[in-house]
Parts: sequence; structure tokens; C-alpha cells
Amino acid sequence: MHRVLLSVLLSAVIIAVGSSVSFALQSGGVEIGDLETGSVVGQPFSKLDVDIELNAIEIAGKKVWYPPTAILNLVSSGTGGRGGRPVLVKVTNNMDKEHGFDLSADSAFAGPTSMHIKIVVGPGETKYIGIPISDLTYVTSNNLLVYKCQLHAAHLGGQLLVMTK
Repeated sequence: MHRVLLSVLLSAVIIAVGSSVSFALQSGGVEIGDLETGSVVGQPFSKLDVDIELNAIEIAGKKVWYPPTAILNLVSSGTGGRGGRPVLVKVTNNMDKEHGFDLSADSAFAGPTSMHIKIVVGPGETKYIGIPISDLTYVTSNNLLVYKCQLHAAHLGGQLLVMTK
């Protein structure tokens, strides 16, 4: 099994070396900032709609990223659709100590160019994460990203389902 996988990986590397390859995360990259000064692929955060809001809160004595499941619908609706507009994620820490925010594809299945965001959010702080649409749509084969606090293993995280079809 491992020899077959290694053979497939080596073949992919040989093919990639001999041709022009474009990997995800090369279209502009993820940007992190505040609403007033942040921008992604030339578009100010303040001009974008917030697509997903995630909050660090305490529920029944447990520290969690809420909601535990978020859905990002990228399916084009109507004639206008999304038009390639970047995704804007709002991350707020509503607690009195800093918390981590780690968003990535499941590491067991993630490719080497898979998106992985790791930030620290201070008490009462809000950060915005701008993600180019092309970077987001190539992150994982199952369209599922996970988020958690990388600073505190006991804190509960969640999952982000990206609907593309």
C-alpha cells in the first residue's frame, strides 16, 4: 500500500516538474486584519459582506468556538451569484483571556498546498480573515474545514462545511 502511494506521489512530482503547475493558495493568499484597514485581493474588508461569524464563548462551563457547525454556501444563486468575491470570516473572542483560532482541512487528508490559518485573538478582540475564493475551493476534497483553539486543547472547536455544488 505504502509503495503504491509513494509511486503515485513520485509520478505526480515528476509530472509537476516537467510542466507549469498552479497550486491553491497562490491566487492572493489569506489576509488577516481589522475591518477598517484589512483587504484581500485588492478588496477592502469594509466593502465585503461578512460570510461567517465565529465567537469564542463559554457555554455551561465549557469554552467553545461557536457555532459548532457553520455552513458557507458558495453555490451561485440567480444570475448575479458570488462573482468571485472573496470570503470574509469574522472571529471574535468574547472571553477575558486570549484564545487561538486554527482553521484548516483535516490534516489526515490535506494536501501540501492546503489552506491553514492560525491566529491568536486577544480578550474582547475581533479579527477578520479574508480568503480568496479560489484558495477556499481547493482546500479539501470533502469540503469540510475544522476550527479549534490551538492554545487550549480542552476547548471545543467546530467545523465549517463549504458548499460548492
